[in-house]
Amino acid sequence: MPQTTELNLLCMSGQGSVQAGEALAKIYAQQGWFVSVNVYPGTRARSGPVINYVKISDSQVMASCANYHPGEVIVFQEELLLTAKQNTHELIADAIGRMKRGVLLVNSPKSPHDIDLPFDFEGVVATVDATGIAGRLLRRNPPPVGLTLLGAYARITESIDMGALLEVIREAFPGAVGERNVEATMEAYESVQALGGVKFRVERQPARLTHANVADLPQYYQFDRYDQLPGFSQGSPFVWRDKVPVCEDNKCICPGVCISEVMCPDGTGFIIRQDLPQQGYRIDVDFCRGCGICAEVCVGSALTMVDEDQVRKDNPDYTDITAAPHRPEIATHQRIQLDL
Repeated sequence: MPQTTELNLLCMSGQGSVQAGEALAKIYAQQGWFVSVNVYPGTRARSGPVINYVKISDSQVMASCANYHPGEVIVFQEELLLTAKQNTHELIADAIGRMKRGVLLVNSPKSPHDIDLPFDFEGVVATVDATGIAGRLLRRNPPPVGLTLLGAYARITESIDMGALLEVIREAFPGAVGERNVEATMEAYESVQALGGVKFRVERQPARLTHANVADLPQYYQFDRYDQLPGFSQGSPFVWRDKVPVCEDNKCICPGVCISEVMCPDGTGFIIRQDLPQQGYRIDVDFCRGCGICAEVCVGSALTMVDEDQVRKDNPDYTDITAAPHRPEIATHQRIQLDL
């Protein structure tokens, strides 16, 4: 009987699951295993979710098959558990819900006791604040957390050697960048928390456990993003940011081209010059990554990155932040006509 391990990595685009998959493939291949790494749906506009299916086997045939029975799942963003819970992304729900027992590693500052699991599960629940560690040591916001999470993965599974992992990291990132990644990986190894051998009971069950055809993917994969979107606060996958840009309109001084608008990597931030006392920068809250580039390049220093938890508490409609006030009960967005 072939020995096979199926591992699902779930993240938002840009969080480093591809790097993590490549590192795992190199390590396991050096140990003589057959490894397959399949990324789906791949790089998508608008900060879509990414699922990296990693399969390790002593059989070349088994390694080439799909992941039907994952025994390990790494969640790069805790909010993706909410996405699975509310079933707002079928592939995310599938990738998590297929695992009934095994190891669940979640990027979260919470204790494993405080993680809200979307499905019945038996095994080990582990948490590590990979975002906090990688953000501090890699000096990027938001940071890629894939390699940092592998440090925690190595500790709780004991399936990969930390020495081999650190060597692969240094090969991929020579010099100071590599050493910062090594430090982040080591800190995750030391600080991961795990709760094991407990049956976690919840009332809900996975809603759909079949892989979707591309044509059947939810609306937010289509480019007309203003038509019947679920909204991030309803559990959609656009939830990986920690901060949003808030504009102080009286400092918005560019009458022509806005460099913040130009530099936005997804075109989700833009200047509004119509029907405002003073022009201002607004974002599409359902797709903004929260990367902070707009605030960094703003000529008039009009933009400030504000903690989104506080925004949602003080200003739940995102008034003066989004182009159209975001209300969870509204599923259809109206396209704003801009005077550019």
